[in-house]
Amino acid sequence: MKRCLLMLGLVIGMLGNSVLAAPIGWYELNAAWRDGNFEGKFFYDSSAATPITQIEGLLTDIAQTTAITTVWTGEVEPPQTGIFVSNTPGADGMHDAGFYLNLLDLGATLSLDLSADNGLHDFSQDYAYYTPEQLAGSPLLAFTITAVQDVPEPGVLSLMAIGGACALVRRRRSS
Repeated sequence: MKRCLLMLGLVIGMLGNSVLAAPIGWYELNAAWRDGNFEGKFFYDSSAATPITQIEGLLTDIAQTTAITTVWTGEVEPPQTGIFVSNTPGADGMHDAGFYLNLLDLGATLSLDLSADNGLHDFSQDYAYYTPEQLAGSPLLAFTITAVQDVPEPGVLSLMAIGGACALVRRRRSS
């Protein structure tokens, strides 16, 4: 009886971890700012210090089109929700363009914190196309985040392993 209660407590503890976090995997992001838009995907890992570990997509603003491939967190200590993604790694002034994402993990889905800065920034300084005020923090107007591919959380994998071990123990006793 003690073993059953211990196993039940262990299963409930791991189930809580797997239910409270959005699934690890690729998410499609479509975002529209006042002066541009992004279409692409990012890899989300709730257990990582920086929850977005990879990003791929195209950022089109009024000055240029930029391939966004880099997650850059700057000098902010993880864990953090505000993440800057751009076309190059490095310090400010080395990017062509990028934007901030302030993710909210709602359990089954992801969203953006609309009270935080999710602004679009273009550093090309091509003022023939825009004024400095336009793309030094163009505000986010709309976005969609949808799961593309889920990878089971570590808690779910542990639950599966415990279930398999319990089945083997029961099978040995009945033989």
